[in-house]
Amino acid sequence: MIRKATWADAPAIASVHVESWKTTYSGIVPDAYLETLTVEEKQTLWEKVLRQSDHSVFVAEENGRVVGFASGGRNRAADGPAAQYAGELYAIYVRKEAQGKGLGRQLVQALTRDLVQKGIHSLAVWVLADNPSRGFYERLGGEKVAEERVEIGGKALWECCYGWQDMQTMNK
Repeated sequence: MIRKATWADAPAIASVHVESWKTTYSGIVPDAYLETLTVEEKQTLWEKVLRQSDHSVFVAEENGRVVGFASGGRNRAADGPAAQYAGELYAIYVRKEAQGKGLGRQLVQALTRDLVQKGIHSLAVWVLADNPSRGFYERLGGEKVAEERVEIGGKALWECCYGWQDMQTMNK
């Protein structure tokens, strides 16, 4: 089941966030950095996010348990190729055991429908180039529009930006 997140979902979203970082980015992001991630810290972040009206957050549930989430809103980019998109997919994570069931696509579809209702019709997302799930965005029709170097845990990494001029193409 996909539904709009509530403030009460903050602990579950934080758990998915931390677990997903540790499983997805192991071997990509330094282990020392991943070990510093805590559910408590992320819960505080998500409690704050879920109070913001300009931030859209959806969760995926299986058997009453949150197994994934997606969040987005207005694009945070001020310049560069990514700035041409009105919206941004800030984060999407699905627990490893729940992947491959279409939940990611359903989360993106729910988020994009919500953003369209807010007048946002184009979308960008930044993803680590070494992320094994990067193909997900390509399968949704995203076009690679930019790359930039970022530093996480003292390690220089590449991020790719994927964009959709018309988010409706993702929902087909």
